[in-house]
Amino acid sequence: MMNFDPIRKLLTEAVDRQVIPCASFAVGCGDEVYGTDTLGFRSLFPIQEAVTADTRFDMASLTKLLSTTMVALRFIEDGRLLLTDPLSRFFSEEELLGAPDGRRDATVFHLLTHTSGISPHTALWRIISPDLIGTPDFSTAVSNTILRSAPVCGVGEQVCYSCMGYILLQRILEQIGGKGLDALARELVFSPLGMNSTGYLPFGDNRNKPDCDAAATELSPLHGYYIRGHVHDENAHFLGGVSGNAGVFSTLSDTVTFAKMLSLRGENPNVSGKRLLSRRIFDISVQDYTKGMNESRGLGFQLRPPLPALSAAGDLFCYGSYGHTGFTGTSLYVDAETGVWAVLLTNAVHYGREKTEFFRVRRLFHNAVISTYRDIQ
Repeated sequence: MMNFDPIRKLLTEAVDRQVIPCASFAVGCGDEVYGTDTLGFRSLFPIQEAVTADTRFDMASLTKLLSTTMVALRFIEDGRLLLTDPLSRFFSEEELLGAPDGRRDATVFHLLTHTSGISPHTALWRIISPDLIGTPDFSTAVSNTILRSAPVCGVGEQVCYSCMGYILLQRILEQIGGKGLDALARELVFSPLGMNSTGYLPFGDNRNKPDCDAAATELSPLHGYYIRGHVHDENAHFLGGVSGNAGVFSTLSDTVTFAKMLSLRGENPNVSGKRLLSRRIFDISVQDYTKGMNESRGLGFQLRPPLPALSAAGDLFCYGSYGHTGFTGTSLYVDAETGVWAVLLTNAVHYGREKTEFFRVRRLFHNAVISTYRDIQ
């Protein structure tokens, strides 16, 4: 048995010092769960409410892995999408008119590895008229705004983490699949894995109400209230809550199911002999395609870079360990050598997005996970 006391102590102290309001965590290897725990409060403002085992968390950019990346990988292995497909295949000349040099030649590979040179963030809700929402022109306006944005670097030159690139990837996947990303993710990822408490727009009209068992995020300057039950990311909210960069909500148990699948390298932990992803596409997706650049990236995966580079995975997860993080305070990582996985869900932005001490706590958490696992070997 693993001794979880060091991990609980670390996270309890973080709650007591008001670094995070709550934490739900789990550690395991393959399809075995070594332990889980939940502590703290899903909401402190405007009222205090304890977190529960069923609390849904705004997964923020972990959406990129849970939803968008997985759908893209499914399409690649099903013969519906190529990594070398350029943007010009999916967006018209009219949509690409005015785009920077080279953008039409950026590929699905560049979007997945964040090497497209597309800006990390563009405030779509400030640029595009809300009068277009719900009209046929809205999606085109979104694509045009991103495609014509100024580049931060040349295509393939460096890693520049881009939520906007993932919104373009969403448009590509929806074009191929003929339905919204929420439906594609449910059909191709969440339902096959039995992740029945995971998805976009889980609360509908119950968001921000007392019976909404969601971890509250930030006091929003845009909305004027503490967000609970609808996506924190402003662009994702502007897009109706379904976006390639953010919008998925999930529980600890469902995220554990996903972590098991990653540790088992694509195998569905709930259905013996059944795979979500083929072993070939999974192995391809966790290779480091950006060696020598400023970050280590696979196909949609954050990778632990060589030491001494900083990583959300801490110091002890090995080079090439794979997973993703979310701005709200969520993370999932798998150690590439042992298969040990760690899930940490919290709502760190409840205290405000300018507080950064949580990043260190997350690194310490991952160190403690590997150290604790070592003790049972």
